[in-house]
Amino acid sequence: MRVSRVFVEVGLAPGDTLTLDRETSHYLASVLRLQRGDPVRVFNGRDGEFSAEITAVSRQAVSLALGERLRDAAPSPLHIHLALGLSRGDRMDFAIQKATELGVGAITPLYSEFGEVRIKQAARLENKLRHWRRIAVSACEQSGRLQVPEIAAPQALAEWLQTPRQGLRLLLDPSGVAALGAQPTAEHIALVIGPEGGFSPGELALAAEQDYTLVHLGPRILRTETAPVAALSVLQYCY
Repeated sequence: MRVSRVFVEVGLAPGDTLTLDRETSHYLASVLRLQRGDPVRVFNGRDGEFSAEITAVSRQAVSLALGERLRDAAPSPLHIHLALGLSRGDRMDFAIQKATELGVGAITPLYSEFGEVRIKQAARLENKLRHWRRIAVSACEQSGRLQVPEIAAPQALAEWLQTPRQGLRLLLDPSGVAALGAQPTAEHIALVIGPEGGFSPGELALAAEQDYTLVHLGPRILRTETAPVAALSVLQYCY
């Protein structure tokens, strides 16, 4: 039997009791139809993962009693910061979900010259950030991850490229002369992937000036939501 995993914001320790928020409670009680006495696992990204048992179920709230710590929240030795060109609708959601499953440490959406998506209203931006974080949390719950990747507010590509970064700096583009899988391994990697329209010549030149290596994944042109899956898989394998 697969035991459901639940992310919470509060601190966790063996023997604690807690009441889940309405959204999570609804999911466990109404969607999964879990009942009192059923096991779950709980994590918060800081204190590790704990066994837990449902102690009360109602329409509004589910309560849990924590058991033993099953895993410590040791960070991954490979930290990848993905800077991804903004894309429309489900494409961005898919990319964030799969990047989270594949262990990315942080995600920054990018505005670029050929990108068609702009988020100008502050309220809409806040809603988007909450939506993307929920996607990342759900992906962590499903995949077994303990740390939820940070999702930053969208940033201009030029600003991103000129920000100092430690470790390996890579920009994925069909014009790249080096294969992604042939790069040296590193514990910190900044990976830039463009939107549907790709990068402009000026953006590629700026990346080269900032010591980004232009890399490719072969002769095929991948969709903007497919490229992160392929690239992160290659980097995880090489590491």
